[in-house]
Amino acid sequence: MKKYETVIFDLDDTLIDNHESIKYAFKVVLRVLDINYSDILLNKWKSHDTKYWHSWETGELNVPRYITKLEDKITYLRANRFIRFFKVLDLSFEDAVSLNDIYCNNLGVNIVEVKGANDLLSSINNREIVIATNGPKDAAINKLEKANLNSYISLLVSSEEVGHSKPNSEFFDYMIYRCDNKNKDNMLLVGDGLSTDILGGMNNNIDTCFYNPNNIVIPNTYKPTMSVNKLKKLKRRL
Repeated sequence: MKKYETVIFDLDDTLIDNHESIKYAFKVVLRVLDINYSDILLNKWKSHDTKYWHSWETGELNVPRYITKLEDKITYLRANRFIRFFKVLDLSFEDAVSLNDIYCNNLGVNIVEVKGANDLLSSINNREIVIATNGPKDAAINKLEKANLNSYISLLVSSEEVGHSKPNSEFFDYMIYRCDNKNKDNMLLVGDGLSTDILGGMNNNIDTCFYNPNNIVIPNTYKPTMSVNKLKKLKRRL
């Protein structure tokens, strides 16, 4: 088994149970809007959010050309997803920005680690451990701290600081630039996203481990180096 000097982890739904975080933050947003919560509405939001960011990652969703600063682009993208989801409310851009702030501030309140995350990270703590996330950086830092995982992390790279998200090569070029180890042959990327983590690793010549807790059938398009349905199984391999 190859000895990996750098192990790169996606954060949400790989090390952190993102469902509980999203559920709490979404409930707060609904209270502000005076809308009753339901699991059906939550699932619609999660589906919308996933498709929305995938559209941006694949270039189907564009930011208006007059928005040139990275910070303004991020603000626009985050606010626009609320405008689209709650379109019947005809939200103003300012109201959508406010809702996004409320949502992001509450994402880090109810933090639950994926089972085995702490044990896995402690077992490889002598290696370079990197977080590569398409989520907000401040929220990622907060999640790691509240889950008591932050002490294991050597580096955190988020799409908002790069200006590009996984699976784009620009994200990985920046990440490698920030890593102590520059040798991609000694890197392993672990994540639950086929179109972000696994494809990103494949396109950038980095070995990948697909975290597959639901045991989904992997389409032929994706060729992870390995696949596990529990983090403790990855611990054995590392």
